[in-house]
Amino acid sequence: MFEILDKSYDNVIALKVHGKLVHADYQKIIPMMEDIIKEHGGLRCCFEMCDFHGGTPRAMWDDFKFGVTHSKNIERCAVVGNKHSHEWMAKLGSVVFHKAAMKYFDVSESDEAWQWVTEGVPCCSEAACCMS
Repeated sequence: MFEILDKSYDNVIALKVHGKLVHADYQKIIPMMEDIIKEHGGLRCCFEMCDFHGGTPRAMWDDFKFGVTHSKNIERCAVVGNKHSHEWMAKLGSVVFHKAAMKYFDVSESDEAWQWVTEGVPCCSEAACCMS
């Protein structure tokens, strides 16, 4: 399941990813991400992996299709986790999102991940948005 975190703003989306992802999860999140791309021309994302158990084949296909379709629109993407598989996901993602800057951060570096993803993006008017 994807959970949109409150610190998301402008063209930056922070998502907590937990459980096992299914097709329905992507049917909810992809239109939101495409709206951000339409409005801003690009997207930055921070995925916080929390008790993540992978995804169904259909969900992984949805992820791959989104990546191929929008690889040129993803500016930066951080994967925050605490497992070797999370680091591997960031490396694999950099192949799909070949024009995006992708980086893995350990869960202890979540503040640094958010700073890296939002670097150069003006903060929104709400003070809380720029805090981790």
